[in-house]
Amino acid sequence: MTDSADRAMILSQDGWGRIIALIASADGDIAGAEDALATALERAVTAWRAQGPPGNPEGWLYRVALNARRDVWKSAATRTAAALDDEVLDQSAGRLGAHRSSIDPARTDPTQIDPTSSDPADLDLDALPDQRLELLAACAHPDIDAAARPLLMLSAVMGLSAKQIAAAMALPAATVSARLTRAKKRVAALGIGFGEPDRLDLEARLPDVQEAIYGAFAIEWTHAATEPREGMIGEAVYLSRLLAELCPGDGEAHGLAALIHLSAARFPARRSGDGRFVPLTDQDPDRWDGTLTEVGERHLVEVHRCGHVGRFGLEAAIQLLHMAGIRTGSTDWPMLLRLHDDLAQVAPSLGGSVSRAAILAEVDGPAAGLAALDELSRSQARLSAFQPAWVLRTHLLDRLGRDAEAASARQRALELTTDPAERDYLTGLT
Repeated sequence: MTDSADRAMILSQDGWGRIIALIASADGDIAGAEDALATALERAVTAWRAQGPPGNPEGWLYRVALNARRDVWKSAATRTAAALDDEVLDQSAGRLGAHRSSIDPARTDPTQIDPTSSDPADLDLDALPDQRLELLAACAHPDIDAAARPLLMLSAVMGLSAKQIAAAMALPAATVSARLTRAKKRVAALGIGFGEPDRLDLEARLPDVQEAIYGAFAIEWTHAATEPREGMIGEAVYLSRLLAELCPGDGEAHGLAALIHLSAARFPARRSGDGRFVPLTDQDPDRWDGTLTEVGERHLVEVHRCGHVGRFGLEAAIQLLHMAGIRTGSTDWPMLLRLHDDLAQVAPSLGGSVSRAAILAEVDGPAAGLAALDELSRSQARLSAFQPAWVLRTHLLDRLGRDAEAASARQRALELTTDPAERDYLTGLT
């Protein structure tokens, strides 16, 4: 098996996802497609070190991987049916799943490549259909455990190992391996087809795809310290950008990409040089990643072009407005309040409600914000264990001069704080 360094040198993230999607489109067997590509990569390491890489390395890898997969299909056909000649096999290769969907004849069938024609490197991968969206949707199938969906995307679409995923998402490697194994077996057992006739199903699953990508990012945001762990930018940011490219007319795909890019841009400013926690309001905008910020802004423009602003688009707009306020020293609090009101209508959440109370305090004063927080506590029992609510309550009580109550709220906030740097920051406010 090639190691991560070898694979990264040979095949890009785009290439990995495209090849896996093309091969798995035949029978929905993601694990089988991964094994076939791993075989091709092993052969590439040996052949290319001796002879040098071909002019079209991804075409070479795809053809070799497809041939390796065909060997498996032939073996399966031999065990389960009468002998088939090559022509019949080419027409049925990969259709061993009972629920295989038909492929639109207007599209090129990626399993119909003649394995004996020309040099493997002559194959133009770009001439074949890009089925990564179908692969993402397969990973988000409703019969796949929700906790496994983001893991499956990182593995199948990006080629990350279970160990890499475990490190990025702060999970035990054994847990990740077990979830991936079960999920891949489930996809294969379902016989999920990747064909064009299933497009409506794919579009219906887009929200699940988006939630899985955002979930992976949110976990990393929680556990990251000074900056994202190695590979994180190439994981959640890459997946969000890929989804926007594959679904250019979907406003929420662009909203997700905008939100993740803008959030990731602020990672370098979250900690000071000596590791101290820095809240958004105190961050130095010169430390934000300008490239990621620009990409996020462009995706937000696309949200409005698409004519649909959903949860992710609203959250991205809120983020950008906060960032603009820090840059200019003048925040448009009334506009932020309107955006939070819209967000509460589209996707109400505990975090969004607490954020709205903070914005209300800036518009109408700390007493109004505290009243909104009190009202929320009466309707949401979970608020008693929600750390951001206690941090906000401490801040508002401090502004109102209610020192004893502020001290009590601060103590509760500290009890709920798990990040040592953030705990030190809160302690220093006393």
